[in-house]
Amino acid sequence: MTAYIYPLSLAAVSGMLFVLERFFPWRPGQKQLRPKLWSDVIHLVFNGHFLGLLLAGLASTWVLPYVDRWLSAEGLTDAVYRNAAADWPLWAQVIVALLVVDFLQWCVHNALHRVPFLWELHKAHHSVKDGEMDWIVSFRFSWLEVIVYKSVLYLPLVFLGFRWEALMFHAVFGTLIGHLNHANLDLGHGPWRYVLNSPRMHIWHHDYEGTAKTTVNFGIIFSCWDWIFGTAKMPPDPPVHIGFKGVESFPDNFFSQEIWPLQRLAPGVRSTVAWSVIGALVMAAAWYLREPHLLRPETPMLGEVAAASQPTGVFPAMNAYSPSPEEAEQAIARFGAQARADGYQDPDSIVSVPELAKALGAFSLVLIDVRPEDRFALGHIPGARRVYRGDYSSSDEVPGLSRSAGELERMLRDCGVDRDSTVVLYGDGGPEPYRLWWTLKTVAELETRVLDGGLHAWKAAGHHVAGGDGLQAEPGDVGMRAPAPPPAQRWPETSAFIAEHPGAQLLDTRSSIEFDGSEKHPKAARAGRIPGATHLDWAEVLRDKQDDHRLRPPNALRELFTKHGVGDETAVVTYCQSGTRSAAVYFALHQLGFRPDAMMNYDGSWAEYSRLDLPVEP
Repeated sequence: MTAYIYPLSLAAVSGMLFVLERFFPWRPGQKQLRPKLWSDVIHLVFNGHFLGLLLAGLASTWVLPYVDRWLSAEGLTDAVYRNAAADWPLWAQVIVALLVVDFLQWCVHNALHRVPFLWELHKAHHSVKDGEMDWIVSFRFSWLEVIVYKSVLYLPLVFLGFRWEALMFHAVFGTLIGHLNHANLDLGHGPWRYVLNSPRMHIWHHDYEGTAKTTVNFGIIFSCWDWIFGTAKMPPDPPVHIGFKGVESFPDNFFSQEIWPLQRLAPGVRSTVAWSVIGALVMAAAWYLREPHLLRPETPMLGEVAAASQPTGVFPAMNAYSPSPEEAEQAIARFGAQARADGYQDPDSIVSVPELAKALGAFSLVLIDVRPEDRFALGHIPGARRVYRGDYSSSDEVPGLSRSAGELERMLRDCGVDRDSTVVLYGDGGPEPYRLWWTLKTVAELETRVLDGGLHAWKAAGHHVAGGDGLQAEPGDVGMRAPAPPPAQRWPETSAFIAEHPGAQLLDTRSSIEFDGSEKHPKAARAGRIPGATHLDWAEVLRDKQDDHRLRPPNALRELFTKHGVGDETAVVTYCQSGTRSAAVYFALHQLGFRPDAMMNYDGSWAEYSRLDLPVEP
C-alpha cells in the first residue's frame, strides 16, 4: 500500500488545484486547456511516478554498489550510514526533514541558476511562457536536473536516516506547495509569506528579465531562506513577461525537453521531430539500463542445480557476489555492518542479504535452512543445509522443549559446522531461525547470525535459489560449552526469575485467539494464558508478515514494546506455545539492548504450563 501513497496524493493534489484554478483564477484570460498541455501531462505522469523508478534503478544498479564498495574499503560505511536521526520521534523527523531537505534544495536551486552548465539542465523548467503558468508546470523539468538534486541530498539523508514516513510527508507537502506556487491563483499568504512560498512570490522567480545575478525567490517550500539571505522579491504585481531570453526557440515538447542540452552537441539538427525521436530513444535506453538485463550477475550455485522457479523482474547488483572463495571469506568480516548502521545493539547476530550474497561460497560459512523438507527442496539458498524443529526440539514429555547439548552438537556437526564456522540461519517468514539462534546461544560458543528478511528478502533482491535435497556436508568438529547443560528453561526456572524480578512483564506472543482462550493449540493441555500476561503477537516485530520479513527498525521496535508496557528497565519473560514464536520477540528485545540477565525465553511455554496444576486466565 505504501507504494501508492505518493501517486494517490499527487492525483488528489492535482485534481484539487485544477478545480481551484477553474473557479478562482488569478489571470481570468488564461486558458486551462492550452496548446502543448499534452506535453505537461506527460511530464506530470513521468516525473511524478516513473522518474523515481528510473533513477532508483539506475542508482542501485550502476552507482550505489560501487559507492558502497568504496566506503567499505575505506572504512567509512558506519560514518556515512549513521542514521543519526533514526531514533528521534516521528514528529521531530518530519520537522527536521522538511527544513533540512528544503534548505539543501534551496542551495541547489541557487546553483542551477548561477552555474552555466547547471542552468542548461534547469532551462526546461523555465521554458514556461506567458499564458502557461499553472499548477501542472511545476512538474515540467528534466530528469538530469533531478539527478543533481538527488546527488546532493543523498549523503545528508543517509547520514540522518529519516524514516520513510518523514520523507513521504516532505514529498507530499512539497508537491502541494509546488503546485500552489505555480498555480493561477491569487495567493500571497499574508504574514505567512515570510515562511511559505506562494504564487505571488514564485512567479517572480520566472521573470523573463531574470539573469544569473538577478534571479530571485529560490525557495521550494519555505520562503524564509530567501528573506534571510536577501534573495526575496515580492512586488504587488506580477512580472510583465515570464520565461528567459531565448525561450522562444527552446523545445516545446516533453521528449525534446527531457534531453536538453543534448541539442547543443548537434546544432545542425534543427527538426523538432528528429529531436523528439532522439529524446524518446534516450529515455527508452535509460529505462532499459535501469536494470542490468544483459549483464545480470549469476548467483553461484556452488555445485547445486538451480530450482525450477526463480525470481523474475529483479536483478542483483553488478558486484553482488565475490569472484573467489578467498574474497567471499573476507566478506564475512563485514557481516553486521548494515545492522550496525541501522542502530541494532547486537549487529553480530544479524546479517543482511547483500552481506550474505557477497560471502556466498566462503569456506567458513555454513548456511542452515530452518524449514520443512518439501519447502527446502522447492528452493533454498545455494549451499544451505536443512534442519527443522524435530532436529533441535523434542516431542517427548513436553512438546517443543530444546534437545540436549549433546544432541544439538551432533546436529551441528552433521551440518558441517566447525569450531571456527560462521553459521547463518534463515527461514521464509516463520520464527524458527530465531528459536534456533536462541537455543544455540545458550550452549555453543559459535558465531551464529539470523539472515534479516530470510529467503523472502533473498529472492526479493533477485538472487537465485537452488533446488533439491542439498549437498552432503563433511562432518564438522564444533563442540558445546563445557559443561553444557541443556538449554531448556522450565517453569521452576521461570517462576524463580519472576520472583527475583518484581514487576517482570510476561509477554504472550501467541495469536490473539490462543491468548484469549477461544482456541486451544493441538499440543496444549488446556486453553488460556498465564495469569498477568500481556499479549504481543510475535509477527509484530517484523516489518510486514506478508511482504517484508525483516526485523522492524529499532525505533519502531521501541515504540512497539513501550506500547505494550515494556520499558528499557523492564524485566521480561517471553513465551508462546513452545518457545519458538517467543524467541523472535526475545531476539527483538535483545537487539534493543535489553540486559541478558533481565530477559528470559520460557522454553516450556504454554505446552508445559498448560500441563501443570497451576491457575490460568481467562
